[in-house]
Amino acid sequence: MKPSLSFLVLAAFGNALYHIGQKSMPPTANPMVLLMVVYAIAFLLTGLAAPFFPNTPSLATSMSSALSWPVLALAFGVALVEVGFLLAYRLGGSLQWYGAAVNGLTVLLLVPVAILVFREAFSPLRLLGVATTLVGLVLMTRS
Repeated sequence: MKPSLSFLVLAAFGNALYHIGQKSMPPTANPMVLLMVVYAIAFLLTGLAAPFFPNTPSLATSMSSALSWPVLALAFGVALVEVGFLLAYRLGGSLQWYGAAVNGLTVLLLVPVAILVFREAFSPLRLLGVATTLVGLVLMTRS
């Protein structure tokens, strides 16, 4: 297995655990407090993992680039994802298809950005993938 595929599998397991956790959050707790605790724990876990990445720039160098626009965009994106899923699941959202539906919609939003901003190639095969995603979204939203 290519190393990049093993990281995709890792991300898939993390994503599944994420959705199980989101769906299981206490319904009466303040959602913002829950997310603060989640991020405090994630902060500690990533701090513990940092020494396992020795061939990266120093902490000072990394921190100096931390306030760049990509970091701010990621922070806003993460907050929107967290609040969106937490509130959707509180309102009875389906664990079976919400994650897949959001990922499908995200693909549709990112295709133009990938092509126009990042100059990624687009092929007829990828167009078929986008069409399949659209069909899948339609099928998933039908009861």
